[in-house]
Amino acid sequence: MNLFRGGLLTAAAVGLGVVAIAAGSTTGARAAGPSYTLNVVGSFGGEPSINSDSNGVLYDSSPSGSPPLLYRSTNAGSTWTQMTPGDTTSSDTCLATDQSNALYWCNLNLLTSGGSMTPTQGDVWKSTIPTTCTTSCNWQHGVGTLPSNTCGTSCSPFGVDRQWTAASIIPPATDTAHAEVVFMYHDIEGPSQIWVNISHDGGATFGAPQEVLAGPAITPGAVTGTLVAQGYTFCNTIPSGVSIVPNGKPHAGRIIVGWMAADLAQNATGCNVSMDQAFHTLWVSYSDDNGTTWTPQQAMDIGVGHDASTPFAGFNTDNQGNPYFAFASPVPGLNTSGATCGADTAAGTLQTDSACAYHMWVTWSNDQGATWNPGGGPSGLVAGSAGAAYEVDSGNQVQTDVFPTIAAGDPGKVDVSWLNTTSNYPTNNVGKFEPLGCDSGDNATNTTNPLYPPRCHWNVFAGQSLNLTATPASATWTTSQLTSVPMHYGDICNLGIACVQTTEPITNTVPRDPRNLLDFNQATIDQTTGCVHYSYADDNAGSQYGDPTNPSPYGQHLVSANQVDGPSVIGTSLCSLATVTPEAPLTALLSIAGAGIAVALGVRSRRRKLTVA
Repeated sequence: MNLFRGGLLTAAAVGLGVVAIAAGSTTGARAAGPSYTLNVVGSFGGEPSINSDSNGVLYDSSPSGSPPLLYRSTNAGSTWTQMTPGDTTSSDTCLATDQSNALYWCNLNLLTSGGSMTPTQGDVWKSTIPTTCTTSCNWQHGVGTLPSNTCGTSCSPFGVDRQWTAASIIPPATDTAHAEVVFMYHDIEGPSQIWVNISHDGGATFGAPQEVLAGPAITPGAVTGTLVAQGYTFCNTIPSGVSIVPNGKPHAGRIIVGWMAADLAQNATGCNVSMDQAFHTLWVSYSDDNGTTWTPQQAMDIGVGHDASTPFAGFNTDNQGNPYFAFASPVPGLNTSGATCGADTAAGTLQTDSACAYHMWVTWSNDQGATWNPGGGPSGLVAGSAGAAYEVDSGNQVQTDVFPTIAAGDPGKVDVSWLNTTSNYPTNNVGKFEPLGCDSGDNATNTTNPLYPPRCHWNVFAGQSLNLTATPASATWTTSQLTSVPMHYGDICNLGIACVQTTEPITNTVPRDPRNLLDFNQATIDQTTGCVHYSYADDNAGSQYGDPTNPSPYGQHLVSANQVDGPSVIGTSLCSLATVTPEAPLTALLSIAGAGIAVALGVRSRRRKLTVA
């Protein structure tokens, strides 16, 4: 049974609130950086997905609420209008658009009657009137290989969890009715492998589940890499996203899926859907023949005892189809995580060890996923993987970064965001967060753990780099704090369904629920301006899960942080003055030989959400 805290909230639209946030400290060579406004999207909703179509229309979705939350903005995120989603009940949701600007919305656990399938399945819904619909969006349900009321779009015998979708009109297709749509996920009741269902008729019907690491559908010559990937991936994965390389770009039509995995030693302890492993390897697999064959590639291994699942890694692609990961961890490869930081936690010395701090990192590919870290860093242990990452927020301070997001424009130009607290999060000896470690602990005797920090205050930060074509040591970043008042108070758990969820308060505090934010935030780039838009949930209302002494003005709302000035990641102008030309109609583009078609994608990741009563 899938439940979620946000289901207790109404889905009514909430009035606009705006605050201008200027660029903060800089870690790069440029003095000027982006500036943002914060705007209320609507009712509180954890785990928001945000997407921009080619005209700059924004969409924001959250599984919280009944029906799930779905909004659109036609004025760069200043105001938002609530839409009716394709289904009335949902767990995980995701968004994508194609070149016609048709909107795709996906969800889990799903019958239009509000029922539930066993095992859990996933659905893809398509609206051909997304910019004008409110209560009626002409939703088309993607039919799987069996009737939709039997197994949904996915029709997976092992069930579905943390799904993503991507859509693109790739010639010889000329319209949205023939768009290619890819539905990606991992199974929840099997070996936790990565799967896709593919549609070639604009999302009307989908083929059977295809495993991206299973033979014989593996590119000849990639067998060795497949065995390595399978060794890490078997039973412990977290899907990060899916994309399709735009038409007119190298490897146009290439499908790229990304995920995190643990390792052979942890896999030997058994499959564990609770995420109680250190996910320290990042992977992609890509197909150049519409999913017939696949080539796996490791993006990066950040080191045994490190964990990038905080709770998820961010994944996105630039306008050339190059993939990027953003993740939070201690210094990759540095032997300070795991046993060392676990020992610090047990000894009560963690808050004096800056080497155990979690920072934000990025790794990327400039050849559509084949090789990683094009800035010239050392190669990883697997050929083509990155041996070093780009550090976004450098420094030696005690801190913890979580909830990484990333969005890219031109190659090497990226915007990222994350949540930050000024305490080191207590971890165990494999690098996983301790339950209630940022909440002073909690137990039936109503006492706190003296070795844990006080309840943590979390703020939203953002960073931008325009030169990831340089080496990791040379690339520069501009960083900003977006929230002046914390947007979350207390614990953030990365153990999935193993998270301790209780409403028993410690004396003189408020209830806690470490999964109230669920598992991720997301970012997208407006293709008409090159401005970034972030979406996050703020639950610091001074009650329920908030700090009663310092509530946020956006508490208990879904919020968008919208870039209003500073460098665009498309072209060379300021995003406020950008003259990025919106995509021409598809028919016009197809009439010009070799013309490119930009693809708008909304992708990201999460584990199954369960609330323990």
